[in-house]
Order: sequence, then structure tokens, then C-alpha cells
Amino acid sequence: MDQLNQPDTGMPSTVPEAISRAFKAELQLHVNREDTAFIAGICTYLDLQQNYSLEFADLEKVYNIVNELSHGNLESVSQRVQNAIERLLKNQLLIRVDGGGISFRPIYDVTRLGKAIVDFLTNNEKLTRQNLTIITSRIVAFIADIRRSMETGGSDKFWEDKVHLPLRHVITELIEAIEKRQRGLDIEQEDVRSQISSLLEKDWLDALETCESLLDTTSETLQELYRTLLAENTAMKQGLNDIYEQADNNQQNAVLETIENIYRRLDQLEQWGKERVSSWSQYYRRVNDFLQSIVRFDPNREYSQKLKEQLLAYPQTPWFLDVIDAPVYRTIREINLLSSKKSKVVRTLRDLSQDDMDSDDDGNLVLDLMIEELKKRLKTGQELDLIDVIRPFLEQHPLENVYPHIGTLIDLLLKESDHHPGRCQKWEKPLEQLELELQNLIVQKTTEKI
Repeated sequence: MDQLNQPDTGMPSTVPEAISRAFKAELQLHVNREDTAFIAGICTYLDLQQNYSLEFADLEKVYNIVNELSHGNLESVSQRVQNAIERLLKNQLLIRVDGGGISFRPIYDVTRLGKAIVDFLTNNEKLTRQNLTIITSRIVAFIADIRRSMETGGSDKFWEDKVHLPLRHVITELIEAIEKRQRGLDIEQEDVRSQISSLLEKDWLDALETCESLLDTTSETLQELYRTLLAENTAMKQGLNDIYEQADNNQQNAVLETIENIYRRLDQLEQWGKERVSSWSQYYRRVNDFLQSIVRFDPNREYSQKLKEQLLAYPQTPWFLDVIDAPVYRTIREINLLSSKKSKVVRTLRDLSQDDMDSDDDGNLVLDLMIEELKKRLKTGQELDLIDVIRPFLEQHPLENVYPHIGTLIDLLLKESDHHPGRCQKWEKPLEQLELELQNLIVQKTTEKI
């Protein structure tokens, strides 16, 4: 807690210190819409006139524009401008620079707080690939200059003047410029979301192409920025790594701490790009799904309005949904029988590789025969019974040559026939001597009732 009693110089280094300073400042902002417009006009007036202060007559000129915009009463404008000046003084957005009344005529100037508010309102420059590349190129150039100067220096004064100060001020300010434009881009994304919502609320069919264009443009911008951030961050960190190693060897702790802070801010820039791309991708999918499945499907909102009415009227006139009870074809299963006696298994060793090869050849041959037989039956248009089709092949060939191809036969049966499967799907044994059960599949003609 000793940090709370330290003099208020420089940036706060801890959260408690920042809170303490803000609390002791006793600042209470109560700024309405007209006051923010007034202070914005004052700042612009100062820039255009290239003045360092204003008199009451100057402020009155600016306030007349605010009064016209807000449709205020012209008869009381003098009193209202006086009241507005008092509010700005109380909120520390304006300050008197005439010694607090020593001068005969009061003279005013805008405080840093006022300029910050105006800067937030009027200078939301967004981050683009062009300005991002320009700023990062300047950072890389400054880092290169520092690395070159390190070849001739070595004293503590050199490290402070040629390394620490450029890193702390120049490069940090450039990174802040990127972060400032990031906030501008965030604000623009919020505006795009609001614009899409507004367009869809008014006339969603006419707004369809506009919304899709806004989605695609913003998505491409974010992807491009993220790729640029990754590439430029890598170049900046490589230069900083060399400086960090030299500073570590020379025990320059202040330089090390500054570089670590820059590392963290660069990581934050990269994380910002990753999070914005991810969040916009989710928003893009949701809106695009809505456009495709709702707007294009129901352009005149007839179905949605009818559904809304049906849902509201449900308590008075309940309704129900009819669901088709489609037959389900499940699987093939083997019968597992427990033998009463455990007999010793005796078999003759064979060349397994040759057996596998022969089995595969026979299996492919059987599959060709089964497909040929199935196609013959399909041409006749007769009712097809799966077990009737495969039973002759089970009688003539080993089970291992027929069993692997039953699934292929089922798939072909359903795809190439113009028939529907019937409801008679019992578990049956194709052959009594086989320990195999098959859920039978009967395909009937389309004219027959299912």
C-alpha cells in the first residue's frame, strides 16, 4: 500500500495506484449531447484558426451552430452558451487561461480531457493493411537502427540514449498507433452489424445482396489484417531478440524490461487479430445461414408470419405434427451360441497368405455374380427379397466369400431400384446350417401400398 502514497508522476505501475489517482481526482463527468458537440466544435475551431485560446465571442460563434443543429431558442442563446461554458469548466473539458479572472476578458482553452473526448468522437481511423504495413515497417526500421548503433556503443549512457529511449518512446508510440486503429476497426465492425440488422428489419429481400456484400468485405479485411499481423510480428520479434540478447549480456535490466513489455503488446496485437477473425467467422455463419434458410426460403415472410400466428393461437386451437414412420434397416448380426462341451480345437496349418489371396479372388467373383443376378431381377420388375437373392450364393460358396459383400448388395438394391422397402423386416437365417441371421429386406413396387 506504500505505492498509494507515492507522488502522482508518470504512468501508474499498479492497479491500486491507478484507482487511487482516479479516486483522488474527484472527477465527475456529466456531459450531454449538446456539450459533446460544443467541445468538438471548439477543438476544430482552434485547429482551423491556429489559435491557442478563445474568447467568449469565439465560443458564442461555435455554440450558435450547436443551437441551430439542436433547434434551440434563439432568444436565450447568450444565456445558454454561458451555461454550457460553465458545465464544460466544471467537467474539466475547458479551462480558463487568464489567471482565473486577472484578465479583464476571460480566455479559454481545451483541456487534455476535452481533446481526448473529441479525438474519440472524430478520429476513429480504422486499421487497414496499408497503414498497418507502414507503421510496422517504421518499427522494423527503428529496430534495425538500434541494432546498427549497438555495434559501436557500450557505456550505460549509450544504452540509455540509443537503445532504451527509442524502444520506450518511439516504438511504443507506434504500437499505440496500431492499437488506436484497432479500436477504430472494432467500432466499424459494430456499425456493420447494426447496419445489417437495420437492413433486415426494413426490407430483408432488397437488403439481401447488400448484407452479403458487407459480410464478405469485412471478412476479407479481417483475414488480410491477421495475415499481415502474423508476418510483421515475426519480423519485429526477430530484431528485438538480437537486442534482448545484447542487453542481457550487458546486464541492461531496463532495456530487458522494456523489450518484454513490447513482446506482450505484440502478442496482444496478434491475439486481437485471432479473436476478431474467430468472432466474425461465427457471426458470418449465423447471418449467412439466416439469409439462406430464412430470407431466400421465405422472401415475403408468409411462412414465418403464418407460423407466428399458429404458435400464438396454439392454446385455443392445438395442432400436431405428422411424422412419417419410415422402416429402419438396421444391420447384419452373427449368432453367438454357447456350446455345452468345450472341445479341443484341432486344425491343419495352411499357407495363410495364399488362402487370403484365393479368398479375395473368389470373393470378387462372387460379388460380380451377385450384382449380375440382382440387375436381372431389377429388370423384370418383380418383388425382391434380399434373402432369396443371396441364398443361392451361400449354398454354392463359402460364407467368407459372400458375407463381406452383402452390404454392397443392399446399397445397390436401394439405389438402382425404383421401389420402396416394405415393412416386413424380420431376422431370418438364410441357411439353417449357418450361424448367421440377417434382417431381411423386401423391396416392393412403388404402386403397392407400404
